Amino acid sequence: MTLLLNTIQPPLLTLLSSTSSPALSPLFVSYSDPSSSDTLITVLNDSEHNERSEEINRSNIVPRKFQQGFIIHPVIHIQSPNPRRAYIQAGCSTTSYSFCLRNGVKSQDCLPLGVALPCIGLQLRRLGQRDVSFEVGVVDSRKREGVIRCSSFKNKSAIYPHRLPPLICLPLTLPSSDSQLTPWLEIPINLASLLPLFQNLCRITDEEQEQDESRKRRRAQVELPSGEFESVSYVRIYANCRVRRIWFSAEGEQTFEGMGKGVKDEWALYAAEPRVST
Repeated sequence: MTLLLNTIQPPLLTLLSSTSSPALSPLFVSYSDPSSSDTLITVLNDSEHNERSEEINRSNIVPRKFQQGFIIHPVIHIQSPNPRRAYIQAGCSTTSYSFCLRNGVKSQDCLPLGVALPCIGLQLRRLGQRDVSFEVGVVDSRKREGVIRCSSFKNKSAIYPHRLPPLICLPLTLPSSDSQLTPWLEIPINLASLLPLFQNLCRITDEEQEQDESRKRRRAQVELPSGEFESVSYVRIYANCRVRRIWFSAEGEQTFEGMGKGVKDEWALYAAEPRVST
């Protein structure tokens, strides 16, 4: 069972838009470490230091130094000294959900998304020089799930085939702030094109390792996702970043080319007026 089971999905589907009300969609859950005063998830204007949330100490918000290239929109702000201790997530893993059903365990309050569009897009910015990381659960046509995690602190691809669900980690190369007019990034990913990596990276790993337990590795490889993309089960965005929008499309940029000017204008990031010192 998925959230979008038996629904007709348009070629362009917004999962999160920070200008909506509420800014953080009810589809999302958030987790933050309550023991850390520097860990928080909130909504604020990108050009200001959290003017909406008086209960949060503004001095804790990073980056502490003013940055050029901010936008006028309210955004989702996610920060933590430990990126794994703060994140927002929509949907859940089909592997975890099925385990709960089989074992009579109280399931999570959410369902796998079931988004059948293979291209994901994200508008986000890193907090200062802190690293950025996000992951997407993907399901193939044989209902095998895998997780694709992109991280700016990785410098090479890696696979963890024995994890449930199996995980591939990919490096996310971010441009230097000096080369950009704005720290905001638009990241498009064709998830269908990444599915073969589960099998390919596993073969490379096997060749580099010794041949002991090769039977176990071959069995795990058969259970890895491959072939045709079917759906997205969940999306998780870790600290440390600000998020403006997350969406899915049928054909990436080609989908936008077939849309009207109004859609393109809606997706644009509009710069805020520069501050004037007095």
